[in-house]
Amino acid sequence: MTPPTDRRPQATRAKGRGSRADRSRGGRPQQSRSGGGRSRSSIVVAAVVGAVVVVALIVAVVAGGGGDDDTATDGTATDGGATGQDAGDAAGSDAATTGTVEVSGTPLPALPDSGDDPAVGQAFPTLTGVDQSGAPMTITADGRPKMIVFVAHWCPHCQREVPVVQDWVDEGNLPDWVDLVSVSTAIDPTRPNFPPDAWLADEGWTAPVLVDADNAAAEAAGLPAYPYFVAIDPEGKVVTRASGELSTEALDAIVADLTATAAG
Repeated sequence: MTPPTDRRPQATRAKGRGSRADRSRGGRPQQSRSGGGRSRSSIVVAAVVGAVVVVALIVAVVAGGGGDDDTATDGTATDGGATGQDAGDAAGSDAATTGTVEVSGTPLPALPDSGDDPAVGQAFPTLTGVDQSGAPMTITADGRPKMIVFVAHWCPHCQREVPVVQDWVDEGNLPDWVDLVSVSTAIDPTRPNFPPDAWLADEGWTAPVLVDADNAAAEAAGLPAYPYFVAIDPEGKVVTRASGELSTEALDAIVADLTATAAG
């Protein structure tokens, strides 16, 4: 249960080799006395021109940024891409990462580590918000039993439990008279496996997802750790609660509790 390098690119230095004048194969070049001054003047002029060209190239490289890095030294992005902060802001701007929940009714007490659960028989609070697409979504008593699972994208136990639950559903173990709904909570762009909608999509998660970015729903449900399960009867009263990684047998037991309640 889970309780509620930057590597800076190194600029590559161009190792420019100055061209060496070729010497005549016949040995030392001969110069006439009358042409020696003129040859030396030509060499000086060529050297000056070469120095000017080198300086111009250096200025051009410095003005152009000096490399292929898309991020300036002050952390702002150039046209080549966004900084990590910008990318995080873009990912965190949709309903799947910012949706909040309005709680109606009395919050449940926290699930104790052992002993009887004081929430059994109490009314589960109504949770109203949006799903991961931004569409309105409510978890409330509507005449159908429900299994509600709370998950956090950064929780390793949730990452292991989600495929277990989905496989259990895919194998036909969830009765058609029981609704499986989920709550994506404790959303944090600085923690692993963000954003949660991408993670759940990769897992093939089919249950509706209520977005609880600020933990309001989790707190109202008495969540002690992740993942967290709450089963409610058709009248919205708590039948059983559990936290941690559940086996398929434990999931079957929750359905058995709902069946017994419906039969009683």
